[in-house]
Amino acid sequence: MGTYYKGGAKTYHSLRDNLPDVLKSYSISPDGFFGSIGKAGVKEIRQLDANDVVEESKKFYDKLTFGGIETKLPNGNGTRSELRDGTIIVYREITSTVNSPAVEINVRKSNGACNIAFQKIHFEKRGD
Repeated sequence: MGTYYKGGAKTYHSLRDNLPDVLKSYSISPDGFFGSIGKAGVKEIRQLDANDVVEESKKFYDKLTFGGIETKLPNGNGTRSELRDGTIIVYREITSTVNSPAVEINVRKSNGACNIAFQKIHFEKRGD
């Protein structure tokens, strides 16, 4: 039985492999952040607005983690994908912020962060 990579990829992907597709839909700041600074006012806590926050957050997570190795979080509250370069990306549909799914990008142990900063991105209903 072989290893199964997320999204049906035939090879183990890195952040560098996935960024071109991510950047077709999402822009990034020169200092490596997606979205804008969130309500908390902390640089590493970001916000992306969407009409359907669950759909958009899953789409973002799936693009970032294509070809990764995905596992369920031990507490059952989300999923975790590890990419070939050591990047860890966590998706939680339910967070402490009501109706705001989150994707955390942890590049602290990555050997190919591509100038992406450590960040947690909350998806907020557009107009809220």
